[in-house]
Amino acid sequence: MGMAVASSIDNPSAVFYNPAQLPYRKGFGSSVGNTVIIPATYFKDSLTGKRIYAKAVTHHLPSVFIKYTKKDLSFGLGVFSPFGLSTQWPDNWIGRYTITFAEIKTTFVNPVIAYRVNDFLSLGFGISLVQSSVTMKNAVDLSSIGLSDGRASLRGDGEGAGYNAGCTITLPAEFTLAFTYRSATPIRYKGKASLYMPPPLASSVTRASTRITLPFLAAFGLAKDVGPLTLEGDILYTGWSSLRGYSVASDNKTADAYYSKKWRNVPSFAFGFNYRWTKSFEIRGGYMHDRSPVPAQTLGPELPDATRNIFTLGTTIGNGHFKVDLGYQATFFEKADSTRSVALPRGTYGNFAHLIFVS
Repeated sequence: MGMAVASSIDNPSAVFYNPAQLPYRKGFGSSVGNTVIIPATYFKDSLTGKRIYAKAVTHHLPSVFIKYTKKDLSFGLGVFSPFGLSTQWPDNWIGRYTITFAEIKTTFVNPVIAYRVNDFLSLGFGISLVQSSVTMKNAVDLSSIGLSDGRASLRGDGEGAGYNAGCTITLPAEFTLAFTYRSATPIRYKGKASLYMPPPLASSVTRASTRITLPFLAAFGLAKDVGPLTLEGDILYTGWSSLRGYSVASDNKTADAYYSKKWRNVPSFAFGFNYRWTKSFEIRGGYMHDRSPVPAQTLGPELPDATRNIFTLGTTIGNGHFKVDLGYQATFFEKADSTRSVALPRGTYGNFAHLIFVS
């Protein structure tokens, strides 16, 4: 439904989308799913017009959700990965001194509790325990001393904690209003910085650390039931300004640096529908306009993001105790021009991504 589900989600993944929805389905429920992401990314050099393509990599983001509701009280647990992608460029590409490989992985463990206060109001709250890893690799330019490129890498693991909350308000005329909030999560990464140099230069490995804060996400949704049809529109607001920049500190100072990002908070807009064709067959679809938080002056190959127009289509098949959900998402990225410093070639980034959902 294009992420427009805060007011109408009716399965155990409400642990993530809006825990206040859990009390509306009684008893025990669970879901196991996977999101397959198939991206295609390229860079077009503004001087030569040449296109360089990032390596094609398929990503998997699995999830597990469990819930139990007795009377008006619900307990739930989710294990999922809302952030988990990598970008890999050719080793000899023109921007290799900035990045050849970037990856972030996260795992959220999110227990929640929810309570239906009365016929009109339901509340939910949870905590998130987060494990994460980050890896960055780039080449080192040694042409000024007549040597071939060196290689540098940063890798670290970290953990953090946050919370999520939601409320659902049932209105007259089959309208439902919802508000959800998932907090920012600061993560302190500790790992190592490695520098591999050709002879006669010496290589080195040292301890390094950095801190990155994953953004908050707020959503406001309004749904309307019209017989077997549910319509919903959501406004989402993501706090990407948590990534204004980050510093890397290393024991031997070789990896010390500050990386300015200047990302900004952005709103997104989503619209979706769900049609219950029969008791054992539903169809749904949606659209989301997802604005990029990355300004042109810091746009780079580690995460060549752009404003996205997202179209989704899905179905539920099954009845009673067992159902299968299938979905597809086409993500169209607008072209994004980089005006980053002379340390990186200027040009245009292009992206497209297929996403396949099954649960």
